[in-house]
Amino acid sequence: MDSSLPRIELLQALYDRLFASGLPLSKLKDATLAERIYFGPADSISIVGRSLVWKLFLANEEPLQASLAPRASTLLHSINDSRKQYEFLLAEKTRAPDAVFEDRSQAVHHKLVDGFGNLDLNNPLSLHNENPWNEWFAGVELRKVIAQDVERTFPDIPFFRESDVQIQLTNILFLYSVAHPSIGYRQGMHELLAPLYFAVHYDAIANGQFSANRYADLGELCSGKYIAADAWALFQSVMNGVSQWYEWREPLASDTVPPSTFPNHVHISNGLNGIQPYVAPIVQACNHIQSHLLRSCDPHLWQSMQKGGIEPQIYGIRWLRLLFTREFSMSDALRLWDGLFACDATLGLAQWICVAMLIRIRNELIPADYSGQLTTLLRYPTPTNMNRIDGAPHHTSLLLRQALALQLSPTPSTGASIVMENRTLLDIPLEVPSTTPPISPDKRSRTLRQQPSMSGTTSPPMDASYGRGHSRQASSSAIGISEMFTRGLVERGESLGINKTLLNAVTEIRRNIPELAASLGVRTPNQQLSSFPLLDERPIEEKPPWEPRTRFEIERDITQVRARDKTLGESLAWIVDALLQDESESENAQQIKLQKREALESLSYVRDVLMTDTLLLDDDRLIGGEEKTRRKLKAQKQKEELRAASASAVVAPPLPMPVVDSQTKHSMTRSRPRSPVLPAAYPKANAEVSQRAPWNYTRSSFGSASTPAVPSTMMPRPPPPTSKSLRREGKQPRDQIPPKSEGYQDPLGALH
Repeated sequence: MDSSLPRIELLQALYDRLFASGLPLSKLKDATLAERIYFGPADSISIVGRSLVWKLFLANEEPLQASLAPRASTLLHSINDSRKQYEFLLAEKTRAPDAVFEDRSQAVHHKLVDGFGNLDLNNPLSLHNENPWNEWFAGVELRKVIAQDVERTFPDIPFFRESDVQIQLTNILFLYSVAHPSIGYRQGMHELLAPLYFAVHYDAIANGQFSANRYADLGELCSGKYIAADAWALFQSVMNGVSQWYEWREPLASDTVPPSTFPNHVHISNGLNGIQPYVAPIVQACNHIQSHLLRSCDPHLWQSMQKGGIEPQIYGIRWLRLLFTREFSMSDALRLWDGLFACDATLGLAQWICVAMLIRIRNELIPADYSGQLTTLLRYPTPTNMNRIDGAPHHTSLLLRQALALQLSPTPSTGASIVMENRTLLDIPLEVPSTTPPISPDKRSRTLRQQPSMSGTTSPPMDASYGRGHSRQASSSAIGISEMFTRGLVERGESLGINKTLLNAVTEIRRNIPELAASLGVRTPNQQLSSFPLLDERPIEEKPPWEPRTRFEIERDITQVRARDKTLGESLAWIVDALLQDESESENAQQIKLQKREALESLSYVRDVLMTDTLLLDDDRLIGGEEKTRRKLKAQKQKEELRAASASAVVAPPLPMPVVDSQTKHSMTRSRPRSPVLPAAYPKANAEVSQRAPWNYTRSSFGSASTPAVPSTMMPRPPPPTSKSLRREGKQPRDQIPPKSEGYQDPLGALH
C-alpha cells in the first residue's frame, strides 16, 4: 500500500491486517520480525499503528491464542478494564484528604476509612501515625522528584517539552510508584514510558472520524480521550518484565516466607540460604549474562573481558533497565521494541540481545585494554548504512534473530555462525585485530634500506625485482657487511616463516602476562594505570544523568568542598569576633558599628553560599575592608621577615680533611690518634665551645702544649668494661691478647 496515504487510511489498513485478515497471532509476530507488519518505511519514530500493535502483543495472552486469529472485541474489553482502573487510581491518589466528593457513596466510604470527621486524626498538623496527610505530603515530594526527571526526558525531541505531556507522564509514573510500593519510582522509568506515550498519542483518533461501522472498535481502541490510560496500561505490561531489574532492596520476610497453618509457628531458615547476603536481581542478571551466557557462546570474548576486569554491571544495568534506548537511535530502538514485544512479552529475550550485541563488537573488545573496552561498551558503535548490504535486514532485526538463535542453541558454534553472519551482512571482519599489528615485508625492507650502515653510508635502493622468497641482493659496494648479514637473516627468516612464528609467540606471551600476573597476585604498572584513569573520559556536560560518577570526580569535589568550608570557617571566626565587640567600652564606637555592619553583610553572603552550595567564593565579601587591609599588611610583614631570616642565615664552609701519606711506615709503638688542625684563619674556641661540636671548632692538645685541652666532659664516653664474672676460670677469653711467648706476631704494633 502507498505510504503517502492519510494517517487514518493507513491505520484502517493496519487494523484490517491485524483483525480482519484471518492470520493467527503467531503469523503476525513473524511478520513483525520480518519488518512486514507496517505500511511504508519504518525509519522514523512516527509510525502509524505502532501503539495498536503493541497493545495486541502486550495484552494478556490466553492459552492457545497464538494459533487463533486475534479479535478486536477481546482486546477492547481488556483495554476498557485498564482504563477504568486508571481513572479510579488517578481520582483516589491525587485527591487531598479534605477534598469534597461528588459521589456521595464514595464520600461516605472515605469518611469511614480515613476518619474524615476526626480532626485529631485527619489534620495536616497532626503527628498521628495514621494521619492521611502524611501520605499526601509524601506523594507531593515524590511528584517533585518525578517531575525533575520528566523535564529531562529526550531533550532533542520537541514533543516531550510540552507542559501537558510532562504532566501526564508525571501522573502515570506517580500512580505506578504508589501502586507498587516495593519498587517505587526509580530513575530510568521515565525513558521507558516516554516512547509508549508518544506512540499512543500519535495514533490517537478523535470521536466521529470513522463513518463506517466496521471501524467502530478501531475508534475505541485508539480513542484520544484515553491517551494517558492506554499509555499507563502499556507501561504496566512492560514493567511486568522489567520491574525485577528495578528492585533495589531486599523483600520483607513476610513476602518470601509461606504462611503457616499454625498460629504460633516460627519459621527458621536452614542451611546457607538463610545467611546469604542480598544481591539485587539486576546484578544477578548482569553476572549471568557475562559469566554464563557469553561464556557458553563466545569463550574467547569472555576471557578477554575477564582479563580486562570489566564488571558486567557497568553496561548491563543501563542496557536492561532502559531497553537499549541509549545504545541506538530512537527509531532503531523502537524497531527493536517491535520485535522484542512480538517475541516475548515477558522480555526474557533481552539478556540474549545483550549477548548478541557483545558478539557484534568483539573485534573492538578483544584487543583493547580496560579503558578501551569501557569506552566501547558505554558508547556502543552503531553499524552505518554504508556497511549494510542491499536486501539485508535492519541491524536491530538481525540482533533479534541472533538472540533467538543463541537462546535456542547457546554453543560456541552458534556464536561462530553469528560472527560469519555479521561478516556477510554488516561487513564486519572475521579476524580480530592485534594490539601490535605485524610489520609487512615491504615495510620492513623499507626500514632496513633507511638504516645507515656502520661505515656511515646509506644503502641504495634495492632492485625492483626483489620479492618475498628471493635471496638475491642488489650489487653495490656501499652496503656494509653488517647490513648485508642482517638483511640476509631477515629474508631467510621470512622465507622459512620463522619471523611470523616468533612474532605470534611474542604476541601470545604478551597476552598471557596479565593473566599470569593476576594468578600470582601481581599487578603491573601499565595495568594499574589503564584500569584506573585519572582523567575524565568526556566532559561532565556530555555525560547523561544516570551514569555514575567516577572516583576521581568525587575526590575532586570533596577536596573543593573542604577548601571552601575552611575558607568559610575563617570568615565566620572573624564575623563572630566582630559581632562580640562592645561599643560602650571602646573609644571608637563608629568604627565598631562599621565592622559589625560589614560582619552582617559577610554573614549573609556565607548563608547564600551554603544554601546555593556553590564552590566559587568572592574573597572581598567574606571579610570587611579593614580586616582585609590588616591581613594584607600582616602577610606582607611575614614575607619580609622570612626574607630577612633567609638572608641572615650563615652556612659554615666544610673543614679540610687531613692528608695522610700512604708511604709513611707504621710506627711500632702505639700512639693515640690526632685531631685535624684548624687553619689559622678560624677563631679559637672560647665561649661557643659549650654550644658547638668540639671536633669542628677546637684545637687538639696533642700537637701543641700552648693550646688548652678539650674538657673531658665534651669527649664521648668510653664503652663500659667487659664483665669478667661471666667468664669461666681456667679458660682463656677470646678478647684477651695472647702472650708473646706463644710466638704471636704483631706487625702493626697495635697490641703494645
